[in-house]
Amino acid sequence: MTLRVPNMDAYGISPHLGFLSDNGPLTSFTKTQYTPWDELIANLPHLISSHSLRRTVNDTLPYIDPSALASELEHQRAYVVLGFLIHAYVRAQTETGDDDAAGLPRGTIPPQLAEPFLHVCDELGMPPVLLYAGLCLWNWKPGADQGVLPATGDHQFFELEQLECVGSFTGDLGETDFNLVPVLVEAEGGPLVRLLLDAVVAGAAGGDGASKSVQRALEICAETIERMRKHLAKLYSTLDADFFYHRLRPFLSGGKGMEDKGLPRGFVFRSRDGSEREVKCIGGSAAQSSLFQFLDLVLGVVHESTGGGDSETLFQTMRSYMPRKHRDFLEAVERLPTIRSFVQQHPEDEALCRAFDDCLGQLRQWRGSHIAVVSKYIVRPARRHAGETVRGTTGARDGSEPAGFGTDQVEAGDLTGTGGSALIPFLKKTRDETVGLMKRDGTP
Repeated sequence: MTLRVPNMDAYGISPHLGFLSDNGPLTSFTKTQYTPWDELIANLPHLISSHSLRRTVNDTLPYIDPSALASELEHQRAYVVLGFLIHAYVRAQTETGDDDAAGLPRGTIPPQLAEPFLHVCDELGMPPVLLYAGLCLWNWKPGADQGVLPATGDHQFFELEQLECVGSFTGDLGETDFNLVPVLVEAEGGPLVRLLLDAVVAGAAGGDGASKSVQRALEICAETIERMRKHLAKLYSTLDADFFYHRLRPFLSGGKGMEDKGLPRGFVFRSRDGSEREVKCIGGSAAQSSLFQFLDLVLGVVHESTGGGDSETLFQTMRSYMPRKHRDFLEAVERLPTIRSFVQQHPEDEALCRAFDDCLGQLRQWRGSHIAVVSKYIVRPARRHAGETVRGTTGARDGSEPAGFGTDQVEAGDLTGTGGSALIPFLKKTRDETVGLMKRDGTP
């Protein structure tokens, strides 16, 4: 049987770095008319801390026609730059404490930001909100003294300390690592896309060597996921939990579910003709990583809906928050036979079955490590924040968090992520659905 798999290049997917670009994101715009955008993103942390961002945008930023953006990399940079500026504009305070120096209510985005961002999002096939692709996939660059990307043929990539972010709200090293650790994970796991697609082809072709080919791919996959998991611990030394929860997290949220927290209309994009477009989207979420959805699909991990019936899983919902090309790629992969189905057809091959279970075991451990990260940076700070609220102290200690943007619930089952899901129950359910052919105790 000859199986046709999706052409990775057609979907903008690298054989070496997966959903990252081999060339890396642009570090500046090549056309001079976009220099004001470059200048704003470079100074964004200062503009936020000095409470002067809104006045600067309203008074000095001209409308710049986005139609001159030609390449996909240019559109991706514009998405990152404008996405950061818009989220900062919505969340930032003004010098006077009023909603906006130009009289715009909180959540209303002026035309010089709104119109170009809507155009760029349409080009990339994404909703108008800053998502995982803009926070991580397209938000990295080599440090000034690092030169070009290392040779990808040997799957070399930068170390964490060799990378910088394109966009940042605070300029803090913790925020930088929060955005860049996922980049390391994506780069580490990038070769798995080609490897596992080749394994699916080998399994479909059959023959004497098919089982060995699939087995070896699973063994490499397990080793790779283990290395991916070790990158998560790099967050702990630089990202303070209270800093993340109180100062950084409010900038990451979209406008959905924020009606009683200062954004009754979500994000409101105002055009030059005075018309407005209300948008209520979730914010950036790790569930928007196409790499992990790819792993689930090709390995045959099934996530059930929490709503019953035919309702979508959260993972299916999250696809609409991915770049169009990545979303289309996942839909093509979904039509392929899974590696699980091939392994189930060869129950007598103990080495193959063991390799599959080991691979799924590593993916399960990854999800367990992710739960630990969420517990440290969201669940525990939320409980501390609730205790402070009871004692009469609310918001961030330095007063930088707008009132009402914190999470009020303290039970882990009530807490939601920037992606809108109930955190701990969802993550545990996702982890527990990641099982091999045998249960962990060895029984069928």
